[in-house]
Amino acid sequence: MTYPTPLNPNVVQTKVAEGAVVQATSRIDPGCEIGSETILKDHVTLCQNVSIIGKVTLETKVYVRENVTLVGPLHIGEGTIIAHDVVIGLLREENDLADQETIIEDYCRIGAGAEIIGGVHIGRQVLIRAGSKVIGDIPQYGLASRNPAILERYACPKCGGILRVYRGFRDIVDTYCVSCGADGLRFPKRNYLPTMGRVLLPKDSFGQTVSTKGDDYRWIDEKELC
Repeated sequence: MTYPTPLNPNVVQTKVAEGAVVQATSRIDPGCEIGSETILKDHVTLCQNVSIIGKVTLETKVYVRENVTLVGPLHIGEGTIIAHDVVIGLLREENDLADQETIIEDYCRIGAGAEIIGGVHIGRQVLIRAGSKVIGDIPQYGLASRNPAILERYACPKCGGILRVYRGFRDIVDTYCVSCGADGLRFPKRNYLPTMGRVLLPKDSFGQTVSTKGDDYRWIDEKELC
């Protein structure tokens, strides 16, 4: 089926394939192409020229900016924000994960121009800097950057600020945010400091360590998500 003529006559009409499930509270802007296996839940927003291919589910309040391509199998969790010119679901050269579902958990923020390979698992409230190329899994609260993406650090889920360890036990560490003061975030000790600065690989594994000396450790500039 085809949506009504768009307000901007220079933009092509939106195409929604038969079989797609789109809740009435969702908004689809002109120029989008929605495949037959797409499910858009309540209050999803697709800005202009978003393409959805294959089996893709967008949970409540997902917000997708212009010129984004989503390739299934893919599940995007509630409240996730995807900036413009992002591609999710790219095939690997070996094609070894082509049939595995790409999972992006709730409340993630993906910066402009980022690319995410198919078959990876991105944890809850992950932040991905603009222009990053993600080829592996990202643990929850992780801040990823670069090509290939590294785990730059863990970030405060409230403000994106830097976390500091204030208390450690045998197997866990407790952290607080130096920006907003939020505390209570707890991490397994083996997954905290030893993983920072390392290339993210599939199946929760890590590659070589990359020097981040001189990098800006502040949270993502809001312009990256515009």
